[in-house]
Amino acid sequence: MAFLRKVFDWHTLIITVLTFVFIWIFQVFFFSRHFLDPFNNGLRDYEVTDIVYSQFRDPHLAPLVGDIILVNTGAFPDRVFLANLLDQLKKLEPRVIGLDVELDGRKDPAVDSTLKAAIDRIPNIVLASRLIASDSSSHIFASPAYCDPYFSKGKTRAFTNFVSEDTSIIRFFSPREMTAEGEFLAFPVEVVRQYAPDKVEALFRRQNPVERIWYTGNQSFVKIEADQVLEDSFFQDILKQENLKNRIILVGYVGEHRRGEPESDRFFTPLNPRYSGKSYPDMYGLEIHANIATMILQSKYIFQLPKWMEELAGWLFCYFNVLIFHWIYIHVHSTFHGITRLIQLVELMALFFLIALFFYYFRIQINLADGILAMLLSYDVIMIYESLIKKKIKFLQKL
Repeated sequence: MAFLRKVFDWHTLIITVLTFVFIWIFQVFFFSRHFLDPFNNGLRDYEVTDIVYSQFRDPHLAPLVGDIILVNTGAFPDRVFLANLLDQLKKLEPRVIGLDVELDGRKDPAVDSTLKAAIDRIPNIVLASRLIASDSSSHIFASPAYCDPYFSKGKTRAFTNFVSEDTSIIRFFSPREMTAEGEFLAFPVEVVRQYAPDKVEALFRRQNPVERIWYTGNQSFVKIEADQVLEDSFFQDILKQENLKNRIILVGYVGEHRRGEPESDRFFTPLNPRYSGKSYPDMYGLEIHANIATMILQSKYIFQLPKWMEELAGWLFCYFNVLIFHWIYIHVHSTFHGITRLIQLVELMALFFLIALFFYYFRIQINLADGILAMLLSYDVIMIYESLIKKKIKFLQKL
């Protein structure tokens, strides 16, 4: 009780409430204004944990993921080429093949029948489709598109697009979605389900509608050019070494990360070295699927604090800052500005490293954005309260 009497103060509580009222007004009436769109978009595109990925982690030192092999088909593979490639890959006896190439519509009947025959010869293949929103009010997607029923009959389809409210930077993925045809799994989830079903069961036990992606990097996977697989000498070497037997093979477009390459399947991720003001997509869709599959296989999930806990932490953080700052204002008024700003600077640096370290070592995502903003505004709110509000309201002077 003695401790509570020391830390509880009506003025501090009122200032804390006023601070969050100002934050709410700021968010509602300013962050929603179009003239602030460049500034607002920049804030949404930035997270402290992005610095962990782009600056603290060296992608070249990431351990090699042996379960997953990427096969690059090139940007626009024709269907005869795909048929020959699939026939060759089947000989390597992989556990599952994920074909991240959209087989949308019918073309030449002879060519299509050749590709269909190659697909039918592989019992453990996952075909790519895409989810299309039925309408803005429904949470159920329309039937998956961009995979012709001619090819997918009797085969497993999975959606490859990243279903999220914000896809400017791919931080999240949806493990499964409901469609007009029933439940569909995400492409990497379906691939892992056929490889290690217990790992997907563990994912679903988390009961998260979306998962934040723990990125291994794009340097962690063995990448093979499809042309090499079709070369007899290179293929025989692979066959002798049995490098791909019982593995996951993901087939799709993986370029050389050079400017000028097609950008239809390239995305920004937190690994981008330019963590603020990103300008060049740094990862291909197939690589992101490989990162998601690796996260599921290794059970390296990111843990997000509950929203209520983050809100409570923000309020407590703001309250104790106001308690300290208000005491300084009353007792050391002449140096209030300098001392307060120094404390804020130290706190910002400490919080930055605390959030980064928790994410780096424990994969715990902590969002204290409102608490930090409240701490920064508390100086000005104290000034407003003491010089304006408190002087006008006599009741407050008696507290």
